Amino acid sequence: MSNHAHKLEFWSLTAVLLILLGMEWGGLFNGLNSWVNSTLPHGGFLVNLLTDTASLTASLLYILFFFAWDFKKRGRMSRFTLDLSLGFVLSMVLVAILKVSFATPRPGEVSVSWTLLERVKNLDYFSFPSGHTAKASIFAYFLSRRWKKLWPLWGGWAVSIALSRLLLHVHWFGDVLFSLLLGSWVGMLVVLTEDWWLPYYRAIVNALKLGVFDVEWSP
Repeated sequence: MSNHAHKLEFWSLTAVLLILLGMEWGGLFNGLNSWVNSTLPHGGFLVNLLTDTASLTASLLYILFFFAWDFKKRGRMSRFTLDLSLGFVLSMVLVAILKVSFATPRPGEVSVSWTLLERVKNLDYFSFPSGHTAKASIFAYFLSRRWKKLWPLWGGWAVSIALSRLLLHVHWFGDVLFSLLLGSWVGMLVVLTEDWWLPYYRAIVNALKLGVFDVEWSP
């Protein structure tokens, strides 16, 4: 994909995400959310196992694995692992900010009137957006760039994580829909701005003499 097409896709996705944010803020998902939540069955043991493959612990282990693989092959981090790590951190920061901002209770929970500090302390109480789905989406985006022929596998995994969150009745439909798109958006943002932030990153790493975290210009 050309850089122009990539930028067009990014701005189109930005517009879609802004529309979805407006719909969430205006409560336009409420009817659909309730219908999906009341219609879907409750997931069991296997669904729990599936959803755990996108947990925070699992995600950190994946990144650690890729870093260890890089170190074994080339003695330092690859651009793929750096981009993935940055995208992961950025997506989790955005998820936290949105959870605090929207304060949407999970299915079966009640709305609360907490202070900002109380919201921050109880992030897991809120459902919008889905952290598990966002993590799966950001991994799927970069894995699809790295191993292009396997993109149906990575995309299918991300969608299955979204479905698992619905089957466990810990998220609303609007939560997982937004998060699936958010992960791809963050991935695009990291890639499109790489020429801007990468020189600063390399300068800091070299100044701290952390050569193992330095990367080459080529992925």
